[in-house]
Amino acid sequence: MPKLIVQADDLAITHAATLGTIHSVKAGMVRAAGLFTNRPDAAFAAAELAGITRLDLGLDLNLVTGAPLLSADQVPGLVGLDGNFRTSHQIKASHRTVAQEGFYSTFEPEPFDHEQTLAEARAQLVRFFELVGRPPAYVHHHSIISPMLDQVLHEVAAEAGVPVMDDLLRYHRVHQVENSWYAAPFSAEAQAGCDPIGAFEAQLDAIAAHEISLLIVHPGYLDAELIDITSYHIVRARDLELVSSQRVLAMLADRGIELASYTSSGLSW
Repeated sequence: MPKLIVQADDLAITHAATLGTIHSVKAGMVRAAGLFTNRPDAAFAAAELAGITRLDLGLDLNLVTGAPLLSADQVPGLVGLDGNFRTSHQIKASHRTVAQEGFYSTFEPEPFDHEQTLAEARAQLVRFFELVGRPPAYVHHHSIISPMLDQVLHEVAAEAGVPVMDDLLRYHRVHQVENSWYAAPFSAEAQAGCDPIGAFEAQLDAIAAHEISLLIVHPGYLDAELIDITSYHIVRARDLELVSSQRVLAMLADRGIELASYTSSGLSW
């Protein structure tokens, strides 16, 4: 039977987004979710999802949204004058992209210092242990990834004894369901008018033809904070519509496509 893993990223980015992701786990299609442990809503999110055994809760390593867990003077190269992380837009504006392969970018100069990035990554991993009481099911990048960020991602994954989810896609271990409704740039009007359900339905044949497929989404409700901290905001409500749709669940059942987590799929990392 073909299996579909639906993964929700950015859990705890804001409270409204958190509530939407929780709904998509409890009543919808999501079977894996990546937690931002540096965000204020992280404790609430972890508590709300505790005990849901069908969910693989992972760590989304976040170096571009909000404030670090470490103090700004411990990671001065990762933050701006306000003490928050540099955003992905700021990094791209100040560092020339010299190579691009999917989400993997090589910048000149490299924007992430190894020592500081590793220290903050370890702090986010420790916070995950504190909130959840166990290692993450996986680790995953957020927004952009450079060679140094990729190195650190693998270092903390090795220290925790957990897999790097990104490698599944990078080395084509699973079939990727395309987020063809996403765009760059992505205006608020375009986000409001996009049709994830239609785009997903068009890929059902391909999902049914593969043993394991992976769809990554960003489901959430909308609040003012989300509008302020990310350019991808309204689309999260559209993603939530997709992964909580009873019609989509019926389509999957009709095709004999089973919703699965990384754990339940029997995937060999």
